[in-house]
Amino acid sequence: MKSGTQIINDISEIIDNYDVFFIDLWGVVHNGVKLFPGVLEVLEVLKVKKKVIFFITNAPRRANVISKQLKEFGINYDLYDRIVSSGEITWFSLRKKIMNTSKVLKFYHIGPPRDEHLIEGLEFEECNDLSEVDIIVNTGPWGDRDKLENYTKILDTSRKYSIPMICSNPDKTVIRGNNFMICAGALAEYYEEIGGKVEYYGKPYSEIYNYCFQHLNNFDKKKILFVGDSLDNDIKGANIQKCDSLLVTNGIHREINKSNNEEIDELKMNNLLKMKKIYPNLAINKFCFEEK
Repeated sequence: MKSGTQIINDISEIIDNYDVFFIDLWGVVHNGVKLFPGVLEVLEVLKVKKKVIFFITNAPRRANVISKQLKEFGINYDLYDRIVSSGEITWFSLRKKIMNTSKVLKFYHIGPPRDEHLIEGLEFEECNDLSEVDIIVNTGPWGDRDKLENYTKILDTSRKYSIPMICSNPDKTVIRGNNFMICAGALAEYYEEIGGKVEYYGKPYSEIYNYCFQHLNNFDKKKILFVGDSLDNDIKGANIQKCDSLLVTNGIHREINKSNNEEIDELKMNNLLKMKKIYPNLAINKFCFEEK
């Protein structure tokens, strides 16, 4: 779609227009540390109105792990219908690769220990000798403060051995608390730039949406709303799937807000949309009801 994004101030303005909500987590529901104010109330109202809620996230973790985190944040299981994560899609794709080969595949994991469960239940052998590795499983940086420069040597060596990479989080950056940090997508982007082969799982790529559609009954794409804070992943994914989308501007693109960070600067927003050529149908500062 092209420009003409409608700015709304209250999520209630559009709730009744849709039956299914594909909602991003990090940047919309929480910031990696705590829930954003007002989110719980929105979810409660959506369920009262019998809306279908899928949390769709590029987190490189399986759905059961994410559900436990949401429970700790205060989001009970009855407030959503399904969690679909890039980690879950990655796990299924890795299992398929294993089933299609007779050898025991060796993998090298780039990512923190909390993501190691992504290999559980798979007949994989971890290997730190890149000359013998079959697949790089990239779930993100080892440390929250790491920079791309920490990984170029490993990635350059991996490229020398033509090791294919699985990127389980296409996000290039995310805000944890109030701090920006790089994600797996940044490492994968560099790997592609030097000639490496990368398979991406997660938004905006089709596998994660196909999985969602398979778990919907008698759905109409015109009645699905994608909610996210990333133009490159959430909104681009919606555009590809020809579904409506709502951009939440208080996340990764908070620079398009006015100085008080409570209102959208329409000129800044439109300039960013034109630059990226990615257009949401709707935009809102925060995923919440307007305070009365």
